[in-house]
Amino acid sequence: MGLVLMSPVIAQPVMVESGRIHLRGQLVNGGCAVATESQDLRVLMGQYRTNAFTGPGSFAPVSVPFSLRLISCSAEVWRHVGIAFAGVTPAEDPHVFLASGEGIGNAGIGLALFDDQQRQIIPNTLPLHYAPILTSEMTLHFTARYRAISENMTPGRIHSEVWFTLVYP
Repeated sequence: MGLVLMSPVIAQPVMVESGRIHLRGQLVNGGCAVATESQDLRVLMGQYRTNAFTGPGSFAPVSVPFSLRLISCSAEVWRHVGIAFAGVTPAEDPHVFLASGEGIGNAGIGLALFDDQQRQIIPNTLPLHYAPILTSEMTLHFTARYRAISENMTPGRIHSEVWFTLVYP
């Protein structure tokens, strides 16, 4: 029988650069923060028949409510806050957001947003109204409604992408 001698071998780790991570954030001096549940909000608009629209400029019969909740508000930083909405607008009607169909692009309708007084919000503009910051939490109420922008509407699933920004006057 032979003798086998084993010595402990300490393996040195081999390190190979495999990629990078870019982390980005934003530091702001805002009067409020957006609550987590309002940061990536999904609003289900429902189903509508194309004959519910009487022609370009006509609205769907139903307004769909949604709200944005603001937290950690401080009137010591800012006294009022407004919300500006931004997104792509169709060439036919810059007063609404583009409603795109799956694989078809423009569906022939747009998405109109309204504030709590039912004043239409014009995309890509500053807010018309600023709410006073009176408490540490605020809920701002809005409605969304489809509006025909063409005589020709394409049935199918549609969606709109809208971004919002808190604006302090």
